[in-house]
Amino acid sequence: TAMFTAQGTYAANGGAPTKIDHLDFQIHYGLPGVRLMVTAGGKTAIRAMNDEYGWTEATEGGAATPAQAQAHDLYALTKLTPYGAMWSVIEAEGHTQVSTVGGKTVLRGTSPYDGLDVTVTLDAQSRPESVKVVDGMTTYGATFSDYRADLEPDYLFRFPKHLVWTKDGKPLADLTVTYYRTNPYVVFPIPGNIKQAANR
Repeated sequence: TAMFTAQGTYAANGGAPTKIDHLDFQIHYGLPGVRLMVTAGGKTAIRAMNDEYGWTEATEGGAATPAQAQAHDLYALTKLTPYGAMWSVIEAEGHTQVSTVGGKTVLRGTSPYDGLDVTVTLDAQSRPESVKVVDGMTTYGATFSDYRADLEPDYLFRFPKHLVWTKDGKPLADLTVTYYRTNPYVVFPIPGNIKQAANR
């Protein structure tokens, strides 16, 4: 699991990127599960998913409204983090392709569990520098820079201070991370009404 808070810009609902107060992203890579909370103008929009279920929340963990179509999009965003990017090529195991492009190591693989085509370019320290994720007709991208140790004191984990996301070549987010934690306790219980709506 991982969670981070960031400031910068974010494109909500397919619009142009606008300045946000902050963005909070909670991820469980194994479930998979996600909660994305974007606060702008003092108002917070919360989207969540767990496995194939997607919903919005009035408050964190609060009243839920079905939003099934967003589940896969939220899941794809988990790949736009360094650990998420590597998750796919690790799950691809012996099928991951390794090449050298412009002097940099490039890994490409598709997890048998989600079918996403993921290409990761590593930097000189063998950390993810960029990722491209192809999900059907949609292509996501991300770059990671300024890996820091001081975002999570007393741990050996490094996380980039700066993340830039794109969707189909258009800007999606430009984020400066202000807080990061490795393996936090994050939960995404599927609300009963969400299960009922999905099974109708």
